[in-house]
Amino acid sequence: MIYDTPRYLYSGDQYLTIEIGDEMTLEANFKVIGLDRTINGAGIKGVIETFPGWRSVLLSYDALVTGAEDLISEIKNVVQEIPEIKEVPSRLIELPVKYGGRWAPDLDFIAQENQISSEEVIRIHSETIHWVGMVGFTPGSPQLMQLNPPHLLSVRKYLSPRIYTPQGTIALGGSITAIYPVVSPGGYQMMGLTPVPIYDRFQSLDIFEKSPVLLKIGDRIKFVRIDDEDEFDHIRQQVLECSYKYNIREESFSL
Repeated sequence: MIYDTPRYLYSGDQYLTIEIGDEMTLEANFKVIGLDRTINGAGIKGVIETFPGWRSVLLSYDALVTGAEDLISEIKNVVQEIPEIKEVPSRLIELPVKYGGRWAPDLDFIAQENQISSEEVIRIHSETIHWVGMVGFTPGSPQLMQLNPPHLLSVRKYLSPRIYTPQGTIALGGSITAIYPVVSPGGYQMMGLTPVPIYDRFQSLDIFEKSPVLLKIGDRIKFVRIDDEDEFDHIRQQVLECSYKYNIREESFSL
């Protein structure tokens, strides 16, 4: 359900969560984008940064400049109702992926859970466009929604998280795809690996000149299947040499 008016939740002494609903849908995500735009465009005193998610915006503020109650009052003056957004700028970004084999110990389990073959899982996942609904958890890590897939892939997460997930892992939890930007624990089922970074704290590649994080809410991802190990290694070498070029198209996307 999407609320008629936002709900305000205290989230520590310098954070405020503005919640617009209780469902993870594309419609809710568009409303979050509209809310985030409105707040950032209002120049509200004390606001440091906003972090848009699936159905809420987390806001950080300077507690020496403003308090939570004053901040809520100012936001309510700006946001009379949740903004209606029907179209947003949306980059279409291609990311190469090596599915299966040593990169994907859980691929067969994903296939079993969906009652299809592993090859069919790869085909569906690589042919489907994926929507970036939020970025977070670890630096630059996106959560991706499948847009109009021929079969909605879904799988249970690990009962107990593993302690090691390689950088670049592509994994599925529920119907959400995650990309692991750094080595970390994880609970999503591993299905592949990308040789290109989505987070670069050293900002070595040109694409990271303005930010160490590649993806943002509203982007769309197309996973490009790589079957050849030599091609995978060649792309990884290009990354190391800072010569890799991402295939990105500036577009828009409508509900």
